[in-house]
Amino acid sequence: MVTFDINGAIVEFDEKLDNYNTVRKSFKIYAKRASEDFEKNCLENFKSKKLLSENGLKLGYECIESGLKKAIETIVGFDIITIDLEIFKNSYCEKYLNYERQFNNLNKEVLLNNKGKKHNHKIFDIKPIVKKLSQYLYEDCFNIHYAVVDALIENNIDSISCYIGKERKQKAKALFNNYKDGFITKPDECKVVKQIIDLNPYKKDVYEFLVKEDGDFSQEIERLTNYLGYDISEHKNVLMDTYIKKIIKENNYDIESDKEKVEKYAKYIGCIDCSVYLARVEAIYTFENA
Repeated sequence: MVTFDINGAIVEFDEKLDNYNTVRKSFKIYAKRASEDFEKNCLENFKSKKLLSENGLKLGYECIESGLKKAIETIVGFDIITIDLEIFKNSYCEKYLNYERQFNNLNKEVLLNNKGKKHNHKIFDIKPIVKKLSQYLYEDCFNIHYAVVDALIENNIDSISCYIGKERKQKAKALFNNYKDGFITKPDECKVVKQIIDLNPYKKDVYEFLVKEDGDFSQEIERLTNYLGYDISEHKNVLMDTYIKKIIKENNYDIESDKEKVEKYAKYIGCIDCSVYLARVEAIYTFENA
């Protein structure tokens, strides 16, 4: 059992949920790396839309194929040895893989839009196309984990929970909307936060809202998001930047007071290292007084 205390809301992940999260997180990391490598490879080697059109599908397939091999390795890790790459692709993956269709649609769209025009071979021309393709690839590589779960459950593996379905996502969204809009009474807030996370722990905007509105003194929200495969520290950095702009705009002209406020706010949202923000306040005052 993995437990988190989210400002009084106790959230627990049993062994089945923990196993699902491990598989999901693993494919999330793989998808990110594969899409980034794909994007870099395209921009370095395909200097025109023509080259991208001719090679983008094959390159994307290679990344997906590696993801499928990773899937088989994962399935075998659960002691299911009667599913090979061919069975997995034919029996479980079809509804989750859309890269070929999306590539072909984008390819046609780009070619039609440029019919009769000379191709500009500058690299920045293909960047938006490559960015879209890398996102399509990310989705396919990540979605492979759904097929993995389907295969495991169909083969009677009961040590992993199913992924979050549409109904649970909708209920979590509705509860969160009511929570944000202030329709939940104070005594029920912890219970509702727990219910939202239990229904859909992968709703990132929940944690961003909680950090901003309720703080993260104990850094439990950050520990939970790290566990789930999200980096909430980026959101905390944005909050710190916004807060500094706010207090500087108030024009108190008291550097020590402003630094104290920044330090307190950093503790409130669970920002581990606030030294960079204190230095920023000092730099702003130095510049203004120069």
